[in-house]
Amino acid sequence: MAIFLGLVTALCFGSGDFFGGLSTKKTSVLNVVAISHFVGLIGVVLVAPLLTDAFTWRDFGIGAVAGILGGLGVVGLYRGLATGPMAVVAPLTAIASAAVPALWGTLSGESLSALAWFGILIALIAIGLSSLPNNASAAQGLGSVTANTIVESLAAGVGFGAMFILFDLTADDVAPWPVVGARVTTSAALLTLLAFRGVRSKDRSSLAGIRPALGLIVLTGIFDTGSNVIFLLATTIGDLSVVAVLSSLYPVSTVILASVVLKERMSRLQLSGLLLALVATALIAIG
Repeated sequence: MAIFLGLVTALCFGSGDFFGGLSTKKTSVLNVVAISHFVGLIGVVLVAPLLTDAFTWRDFGIGAVAGILGGLGVVGLYRGLATGPMAVVAPLTAIASAAVPALWGTLSGESLSALAWFGILIALIAIGLSSLPNNASAAQGLGSVTANTIVESLAAGVGFGAMFILFDLTADDVAPWPVVGARVTTSAALLTLLAFRGVRSKDRSSLAGIRPALGLIVLTGIFDTGSNVIFLLATTIGDLSVVAVLSSLYPVSTVILASVVLKERMSRLQLSGLLLALVATALIAIG
């Protein structure tokens, strides 16, 4: 069940990142992250009481810190998705977001079979192949790979990885209240910043610019927050190393959506990476 939830998390993460990247092409990244996190907050507050009766301020606080780290990761990722090719930015972020919690899990004493570890290795290779630059995408004017793109993508992944670790440190029976804590913190901070920027500049054009992207932003909030909730549930029944790596396969859905919707062409190596992702999933499941 943890493997299935890890894959569903990847699907939601990838979809949320795709819609977030598209939203950032239409309005500022601050608008996208602030509004999408607020949408996610509303949704998770409505769902949380239905999933558990347990609540602790400790776990709520851990979730709040996780939200700050994840929010920084989202800002970096969405900027990268808006300025660089999605088929490069998303997998690079995923490598870091998978490696950080996997290393933490190993140091924390998680015990996995040799076959499962081999599957994790294959998954990291798959993500790496998917992240190779695609000259066809650059030729289509869909963005080029720069040093800044690579640094932002990896930094975003570290932020996500740290968020995963903190979520895993919360008690199993309080999920998804830590996600509520995360969204309360990020929504309050980002909406305050958004309002302050509007008052200071006395320019409503930035807020008006949200309207064309509002539908995409709502979808971003639903998928992004939903992925966090599902991830938290997955770690309550499975190892962090496995769930984090499976969740980090989200570039598969991002790249496919970019190929179908934006007509970004995938190279043979990128396609090989997607196939290896399927092999890795099978190995981890068997192991």
